Amino acid sequence: MKYLKLCISNSKLYFFLCWVFLGGIFASHYLVSGQAIYGDGIGHYAYLHSWYFDANNDFTNEYQHIYNYENNNSLSPKTSSIVQIVATNSQGKALNHFTPGMAILLMPFYVLADGIVVISNALGASLARNGYSNIYQIVSGMGAIFYVVSALWLSEKFLKLFNIDFISSRIAVLTLLLATNLLYYGSFDVLNSHFASFFLSILFFWYFFKHRLELTLQKYFLLGLIASLMTATRPQDGIIVVVVLVNAFLSAKSTQISWSKLFAKLLAFFLPLIAVVSLLAIQWLKTFDSFISHPYFSWMIGGGNTGMFYDLVGTLFHFTNGLFTRTPIIFLGMLIFLYLVYKKKQGYFLNLLALFFCLQYLVISLQGGWKAAAYGGRMYISSLPFFLVLIAKLFQWIENKYSNKTKWLLISFLISLNILAIFSFVLLEKEASNNGRGTEVYTYSKIMRAVDGLGFGGG
Repeated sequence: MKYLKLCISNSKLYFFLCWVFLGGIFASHYLVSGQAIYGDGIGHYAYLHSWYFDANNDFTNEYQHIYNYENNNSLSPKTSSIVQIVATNSQGKALNHFTPGMAILLMPFYVLADGIVVISNALGASLARNGYSNIYQIVSGMGAIFYVVSALWLSEKFLKLFNIDFISSRIAVLTLLLATNLLYYGSFDVLNSHFASFFLSILFFWYFFKHRLELTLQKYFLLGLIASLMTATRPQDGIIVVVVLVNAFLSAKSTQISWSKLFAKLLAFFLPLIAVVSLLAIQWLKTFDSFISHPYFSWMIGGGNTGMFYDLVGTLFHFTNGLFTRTPIIFLGMLIFLYLVYKKKQGYFLNLLALFFCLQYLVISLQGGWKAAAYGGRMYISSLPFFLVLIAKLFQWIENKYSNKTKWLLISFLISLNILAIFSFVLLEKEASNNGRGTEVYTYSKIMRAVDGLGFGGG
């Protein structure tokens, strides 16, 4: 108990232990599976290799790389004769529809990994300098976890804006981590876009709410930079502009700001956003034979839906991919929000967060990408700041109406449920490969080779 109190009170030690804990899960998974890049992560990671080693935006050779432990660490890695996972355009180039936001955040760690390889080889080692080996993946993965822990730190500061005390904030943030898909995407499947989406979302809303009454041109520009990174990570997060516009016009109405000043501030916000979206559009137009052939936009011509009602309900209540069914704490948070609305106690900030979530819900339902192999409502991860506040208020309500013991029993139950659900997803439900499994297929074969090597293989 003495050491527990020390960890809670000493923030530096606490967040370091969070990094060690999440990093331990990542390292354990890596030790067994032999790699950390698979599924959609291949597309996001391709930017790092293409930008750093090839200095171009042609991802064909990245999609020809054969991902497995031996080949990743080979001095002369083999390549496939065809582009894997994604389609090709009329020139035979890989159609990498994934976005570069993750790569932008992880580039410093990728460069660090390359520096380690270069120095090690200069000292006599013989490490593969190919951008895919263990060092590149592990350093990048630990860098992603650094962003997750930074987001947890920001989350506590964010809750302070809602008058949540220090201990309650720490408990709520820790519960958000352990009882939602943030645990899975913040440790197990970390080399993907989800860690970046959560980090940028909490950074945006913390900075936005903290400076809402004093948003100068410079601060609007910084918000625009964060929003542009959000869009470059997951295009659907670009819907954040609606929240900014609503706040700007409501603030202008209440403070009597002139239309010219309001226009100047919004221009400062949109400049970096326009620049990033333009670069993405140019990249896609140069690569894809037609704009609507891009998977992010094919739903506009009916290519992504199986039925509107199914999508509207399934994105929240599907057994494997539903936001509410997979993470019940999110559903409880929504019930608390409805209760606050009924009592008219939700407040301005919470209304803006709710607006962002509702817009996300509509875009996600229309686009239909929520049905892909994933744990829980992964596409809603940028809405977690909204549910973080609701979780904190849920715990306050339980403590006031029932007892502190009841609160801890609920927390323990929800965390245990989430951990069991993660095990179930990884071992039984994941559908990331042709035979209905993901990297666990390779994990199984690796374990069997190890068992045979120890002489337990029979025969």
